[in-house]
Amino acid sequence: MFSEVWNLIALCAVLALGAWGLSTLSPQDASTRCLVCWGVLGANSFYLLWRFTFTLPQSLAPETWLAWAYLVIETLALLESGVFWVSLSRTLERTTPVAPLALATASLPSKAKEPSVEIWIPTYREPFEVLEKSVLAAKAVEYPNLRVKVLDDGNRAWLEECCRVWQVDYVTRPEHSHAKAGNLNHSLALTTADFIVTMDADFAAHRDFVRATLPFFADPRLAVLQTPQTFYNPDMVQQNLGLGGGVADEQALFFREIQPARDAWGCAFYCGSCAMLRTEAIRDIGGFPTESITEDLLTTLKLLGKNWKTQYLNRQLSVGLAAESIDAFFIQRDRWCKGAIEVMFLPDGPLHNPALTLMQRLLFMPFYWLINPFFNLAMMLAPVVCLLTGLNVIWIAQTSDVYMLVLPTALVNLFSLTWISRGRFSPVISTVVSMVMAVRMARSALAGLFRVGSTVFKVTPKGTQISASSDRLMFRIILGLTLLTLVAIVHAGWVSQQVGAADLATPWLIFLGVFNLLHFLVALVLVKDRPRLRSEERFQIDATLKLSSYEPKDSRQPLTPYQVHAVQVVDMSANGLKFVWRSSLPIPETLSLDIAGVAIGLRLQRQSKQDGVVVAVAHILAESPAQREALIQFLFSGRFDPVVQSKPGWMGALRKTARAVMSAS
Repeated sequence: MFSEVWNLIALCAVLALGAWGLSTLSPQDASTRCLVCWGVLGANSFYLLWRFTFTLPQSLAPETWLAWAYLVIETLALLESGVFWVSLSRTLERTTPVAPLALATASLPSKAKEPSVEIWIPTYREPFEVLEKSVLAAKAVEYPNLRVKVLDDGNRAWLEECCRVWQVDYVTRPEHSHAKAGNLNHSLALTTADFIVTMDADFAAHRDFVRATLPFFADPRLAVLQTPQTFYNPDMVQQNLGLGGGVADEQALFFREIQPARDAWGCAFYCGSCAMLRTEAIRDIGGFPTESITEDLLTTLKLLGKNWKTQYLNRQLSVGLAAESIDAFFIQRDRWCKGAIEVMFLPDGPLHNPALTLMQRLLFMPFYWLINPFFNLAMMLAPVVCLLTGLNVIWIAQTSDVYMLVLPTALVNLFSLTWISRGRFSPVISTVVSMVMAVRMARSALAGLFRVGSTVFKVTPKGTQISASSDRLMFRIILGLTLLTLVAIVHAGWVSQQVGAADLATPWLIFLGVFNLLHFLVALVLVKDRPRLRSEERFQIDATLKLSSYEPKDSRQPLTPYQVHAVQVVDMSANGLKFVWRSSLPIPETLSLDIAGVAIGLRLQRQSKQDGVVVAVAHILAESPAQREALIQFLFSGRFDPVVQSKPGWMGALRKTARAVMSAS
């Protein structure tokens, strides 16, 4: 007994020392990163060896079938994890080459002085307030030979009029087959541009997007350069759990860590938005493929099949709207899941494409969608089924195996991924999201695998299309699992007291049940949408701007020097701003703000004294097209970070999550 305690203390000390040592190292160091990833692979392999050596059922009797099924699922999950850790063992951080125009021109047959670039904004039913930001930001992109095109698959007269006012091209088509891919192909047939930038209707490009991406196309075989998709609003997880910027958004791990790792293996892929494409390459593969609802993934595989290159630039060059509700979240994930599985069976997919390398085949296989939902379901159900029925899923020879092997293996994986992701991975939040996704994505994976049900392209709703709701089905399922797990734990404890002895796996199952219970409580909060109180999201400005103490009659009317006040603007949105007023004079009720020489009216809402200075909030009265354009282009230029993108800190996130759970209960 005492030896086991000392062994446990020694193990905790080693793990703590290892975690501290890891925190002092950089995941960008190639040798350290490789060593850590292969170390995790070694730990997982040792665990799998133990499972096959010491924990197998002793027969094939019906009461052992559950254990065999659990072993198969766990083995598949560890194999999928193995591919994941091998991919993370490399990373590639690209930087923009110098002399952009000269380098990019060299790869063009025409040897044009300035390659022509078009920004395409495909849209179907996005509302005005979403499209306005995307279009006006695209207009402000700094490049001389640039055109902006709005590809409207909704044939909306009001949008055509807006495009006339915005002075951008409006493109529509007589028929609307093949959803987004068909829309892009219609524009592809009309364009003469050398390069295309695709921007979803809810993404706003930064001013330097073209100048930062175009130089890479000096490589004549480069077809796609993808950039990260980052967001200026809290996503579903951040919003529903009340985290704000306390944790990174749910897609940050993929775009900031997984994509650069895939790029190092030649497997970066086009994500449909925030990317520059070579027109010649897209035409070479016959246009954007229409055989799949994930046309972006299939575009990548077709390009690789014709020996074109796809690369990734890990630099924020745009900002957009994340899925804003639980319904929008599942619509998006359902499309990704079904599409990835659908692509697997196609001639250009990872199973049949002869031009792909072994690593490309492995990384483009939809292992994540095919395995993870079922593994998470197994982890959620194992304590309930085993503790209530007496069946077993794992035979443990001695108690020390749990805390000397099972728990350390799990902790090594969590510590290492947290280190590699530089805080973009939160163990608790990621586990909760995986649990919530498990039921829905298991159904989607089965539908995709057996080609059952609809694979119609569904647009993710954004903006005013969103209303607070809750996933009642998921809420009932998770609530049911919570109650069943609680009953199972109490039942197991009562049986142990009555019998006086328990199977050695019982303590492990009880621990897993408690682990699940805590995460179920958070999941119950997650599946209920919290109302979004802000109509517009704020940006951190922290800059000195000019305010005038009068409301202009003409947006181009210059400010006279004696009327101007330099104020520190703390943050700003498209309809308001917070600023610090240091003047001894009182703040007028009506003001105007000077942005790029355009005067925009303000109306004071409230003020308070903080640390000896006056902090005020004003409503922005930008009504004319010139005022709206100046305001949107100022906010979405790339100079300022959204408030939601504050530095992630998962300990603070845990505290906020706990408060959200308590308030919901």
